[in-house]
Amino acid sequence: MKKVLLPVDGTPRSMKAAELVKKLYSADECEVYVVTVREDYEAMLEKDYNMAKVDRESMPIINKAASILEGYKIKKEVLVGKSASEEIIHYAENIKAHAIVMTKSTKTAFKRVLGSVTSSVVKNAPCIVMIVPEKDF
Repeated sequence: MKKVLLPVDGTPRSMKAAELVKKLYSADECEVYVVTVREDYEAMLEKDYNMAKVDRESMPIINKAASILEGYKIKKEVLVGKSASEEIIHYAENIKAHAIVMTKSTKTAFKRVLGSVTSSVVKNAPCIVMIVPEKDF
């Protein structure tokens, strides 16, 4: 069974990645690992956060993507670290991902081709990285 990593941040653009997974993979051929990354680790330490609270705050983002993939085998996880791209790459290595499906960027800056997180993942991922097109597919 293929392992597909789906990093999301809750934006409509990142939810398109969940739609692409559904279009490319059938529910019986893959497990989808839906993750979101919290990069505010240092601020969390200062505010004395605990992981249960971090999970509660972040899980709605993951659940939104998981609802698009109803019927798929889903694993959900909140990743915490200083760099979203490093966390995504490390997670992909750990699960031995077949593919990472993600959006170009959640920023709308003019002439932006790839976001910095996406660019870093593309350059360093241990597997195939599929980038969701800006326009409908």
